[in-house]
Amino acid sequence: MDRNFLEFWGNFLINAAKSQDRLEDMAKWMAQGFKGFEELSGMFRKFYGLDGVDENTTQYVKQWQEAAVQFQESFKDYLGLMGVVSKEDHLSLVKKYEDLKARFGDQEETIKHLRMLLDQRGSSDETVSRIFQDLMSKQADDFQNLMKKLQKFTANESPSNED
Repeated sequence: MDRNFLEFWGNFLINAAKSQDRLEDMAKWMAQGFKGFEELSGMFRKFYGLDGVDENTTQYVKQWQEAAVQFQESFKDYLGLMGVVSKEDHLSLVKKYEDLKARFGDQEETIKHLRMLLDQRGSSDETVSRIFQDLMSKQADDFQNLMKKLQKFTANESPSNED
């Protein structure tokens, strides 16, 4: 944080202790682009070294804009030290949370669907396996019956061929 911000902020807090309205004024002043509320603007010019610069020059506008950016960054840093996040950061995180929540819901639905398919395929695999085992068993039985008949047939023909 820069020294100018701390000096400005310290004086502002001293003055804010005198009146709660000052905080509301500061919020309005910042929302209006550091315009209006001449007492705050005067204090800002003083602590950021703008009170000696002619307001009608481009140098003044440039310095004012740089000071405003510097002030906003320091103000954000200060609020961060107190554990406060900006409204923009908060809304951004809320949006990310909602997006992730929707994505998580979609993924849960996909997982549920895939599990159902896997269960169906598993029972289908079991059915195919059972049918294949039954077929193998039937073929083995049929082969045994064929061998028995062949054996009987060859046993019956053997004595008549030798005669």
